[in-house]
Amino acid sequence: MADTKRIVFSDIDGTIMHEPKESDRDAAVLLTPPSASGRQGVISAETLHLVAKLRARGALFVVISGARLSTLLMRLPYLPLADAYVCENGGRILYPGSDLPTACPVTEDKEWRASHDHAAGSIDQDATPPQDRKGPLWDLYRTLHADGWSLDANGYTTSFRVHANRNGKTLEALQAVVAAAPAGLASSFNLGAADFYPDTSGKVMAARHLMARFGAAAPDCSFLCDDDNDLQLAAEVGRAFLPSITSDSVRVAAEARPEHFVVAKTAGQGVVATEEALRAVMAHYKLH
Repeated sequence: MADTKRIVFSDIDGTIMHEPKESDRDAAVLLTPPSASGRQGVISAETLHLVAKLRARGALFVVISGARLSTLLMRLPYLPLADAYVCENGGRILYPGSDLPTACPVTEDKEWRASHDHAAGSIDQDATPPQDRKGPLWDLYRTLHADGWSLDANGYTTSFRVHANRNGKTLEALQAVVAAAPAGLASSFNLGAADFYPDTSGKVMAARHLMARFGAAAPDCSFLCDDDNDLQLAAEVGRAFLPSITSDSVRVAAEARPEHFVVAKTAGQGVVATEEALRAVMAHYKLH
């Protein structure tokens, strides 16, 4: 058992990073610049130290988020040192380290990115405006834009976000769009909006790719998470740890399987809940 590979996956917003609160002034925290959506985040120094301790004691740590590529790159100096960084709901995977002496050295998994070309087009389109990109994902973007939906593709490269309750569009109408998504595409809800991306992407698909790469079995892995788009991966790994609960679907899942979903006693209290959850992960793996 000593050689068992364990991966601790972790979402970012609502999990290891939180919206700033007045109470955070009493803790040692880092405050990020605003993201493309205007959101700032705080992460505690203790969170960074706890993740470092997990890794020093043999666990792998993977950041896995629905955040756009531009937000992940902007937040890299504030995130824990990890064994992989996943963004855009699985669309892009970066590994620490580079052949060049850059400030935040990372190297992209280019084969993984290329596996989404059938739907999102090639990486060569990153600088192309979303409405001009090629591929079924961007065909859907153009269709929804023409239909008056509120869309967000700013800083995204393999996904885009659709908002309900704007421009007269209801949540029920958005659910109908999700149900009718073209073949080759997948979607999930996050922060009250729907994200569309290639069916080769998604958090669980990226996690499976990394488990195979690192030689880890799903039952030996865990996931720090909080929202609807985390549920599939949370169900696949051995245990899920919740520093907060952002959606009703997660609350229902946690109540149905309390032995699998470990809800922090301080859930919803920002960095304090994150630190509690990370200590619970260490106890789960007996890494104290």
